[in-house]
Amino acid sequence: MRNLFARCIIVLAMALPSASDAAHIAGASVSYTCVGGNFYQLHLDLYVSCATSAIVGTQTLRLNNSCGVFFQISGVPQAVVEEVSPVCTSQLPQTTCNAGGTLPGYRHYRFTTSATYLSPCNFWTIQWTTCCRDETENIQNTPGIHAEATLNNLGGLCDNSPRFADNGVPFVCLGQPVSYNPGVSDPNGNPLSYSLIGARFDSVNTVLYDAGFTGLTPIPGISINAVTGQVYFTPVVSGRYVIVVRVDSYSLSTGQLIGTVMRDLMFFVSVCDGSPPVPAPSISISGTVAGSGASSVALCNGQSFCADLVVSDPNTGTVLEMTSNASTILPGATFTVTGTNPATARICWTANAAILPANVLISISDGACPVQNTASRSIYVGNCVLLPVELLGFTAEAEGAGVGLHWSTAGEVYSDHFMIERSVDGMVFHAIGRVESVGLANGSTDYTFRDDYPMLGTSYYRLRQMDRDGSSSFGPIASVEFGKNRNVLAIRNGTTSWSITGLDAAATWTVMDALGRTVDVGIPQSTSEGLRLETGYDQSQVLIFSVVTGGQRHTFRLPPTAQDGQVIASRGTE
Repeated sequence: MRNLFARCIIVLAMALPSASDAAHIAGASVSYTCVGGNFYQLHLDLYVSCATSAIVGTQTLRLNNSCGVFFQISGVPQAVVEEVSPVCTSQLPQTTCNAGGTLPGYRHYRFTTSATYLSPCNFWTIQWTTCCRDETENIQNTPGIHAEATLNNLGGLCDNSPRFADNGVPFVCLGQPVSYNPGVSDPNGNPLSYSLIGARFDSVNTVLYDAGFTGLTPIPGISINAVTGQVYFTPVVSGRYVIVVRVDSYSLSTGQLIGTVMRDLMFFVSVCDGSPPVPAPSISISGTVAGSGASSVALCNGQSFCADLVVSDPNTGTVLEMTSNASTILPGATFTVTGTNPATARICWTANAAILPANVLISISDGACPVQNTASRSIYVGNCVLLPVELLGFTAEAEGAGVGLHWSTAGEVYSDHFMIERSVDGMVFHAIGRVESVGLANGSTDYTFRDDYPMLGTSYYRLRQMDRDGSSSFGPIASVEFGKNRNVLAIRNGTTSWSITGLDAAATWTVMDALGRTVDVGIPQSTSEGLRLETGYDQSQVLIFSVVTGGQRHTFRLPPTAQDGQVIASRGTE
């Protein structure tokens, strides 16, 4: 049974007594629904481990605005309680949500207020806070957990906040690529922008992250697509990880920020016997469309299309299961699945531009028992008036003495600029340049950047796309090998010379003593075996030989005690 052994360890750990009798919260979000006349229903969604105390009673929400109003609503009642455990259906009775169960169990609680009057103001904040979190790999200690939403209803705007379709707690596999999407949609068809932000433990303060982690990089190598909310990463250490996804909603006509929601979310990383499903990197489109990208399509009113997403699973014999909210998000749409492994999910629809843009979620499972391996993707369906900001491609190539970066976007909305970042290990990145974006575009736009001072060996590059409101998202990572790797060796010849092999014709070199001073040892001579270096200067000293060949620097420590025929490898490249 896949995943059982390793994940039972996590369940036992979660069952240990905590410093608090409160339930262990594994996720939280706040949202709102306008019911007319500046009256709103407010919603609090909590995701709780069944291995700890259940949530009973009511909750309290705090509200304030920039116009000087502050109040709180106590006694917000439960409206929904449902089990959302990450197990196959047949194993639900065996989770910790049920008596005697041992498999990982979680419940989703929704608390909803009656209609609440929110006077017109340009900045309302609805907040909820509690103590405390579970111990995690990326946050210090066990601080509280905070969720909030904001709203600009100045002028009586009746708006509904974005909604999160995913209502589970993601269990993902150690060392396996993760494809996760929160499935956010906006009931009013407003353009959305996604970003990662720091987790908070109250209305003001962010949590303290462990070394190597931040709110923007809560998991090494994580990226989020600013348009679709698609999250990618490959976990390298097991345990619990907190990430917070912020979603901004904008007016389609003016570009003004209407409101924000945030989802404080916990990923559980463990060793899996199997592998998660792997969605194809790009969808394929048939029909008449205004534009398309790797996971997006733009439609004008009345245009009909079908989008296919192919998903495969490395485990032979796996029967993939896929579901979607397409018919809910796009009234009249159809969703079908053909094949088992690989399997193809198809969404077909005739556009009603009045409800666009929309973000359609596809949830994927391998059906494993007791704990399923999952993945999720979304397809962004945009209005042909405004195409999404989405990378069509990103490449890094050695070009002469530098590295050339090339990328394209499939239309842009509210984009400000791109930051180019570079890394030696694919995990820690540093900014090396900036390219201004066109900002608003209904077609594809090509961009280039040249790194004139590249690092030798393998380097990693990525883009940080910055929006006008200051939010950002990361693009994919591209690697490049700059400088030819050569097997350069120093071989002792007799007692007074060395032969250096593996050099190219344009090699340059320097000979120094142990203090770094250049020494005169005669003129090195090229031979059929390579470079011949006479070391008659001082036979009692260590000599340092440094040579640049093939775009790389090799340094050798040549000891005077070396025996005839002894081979010395370089100390590395710079």
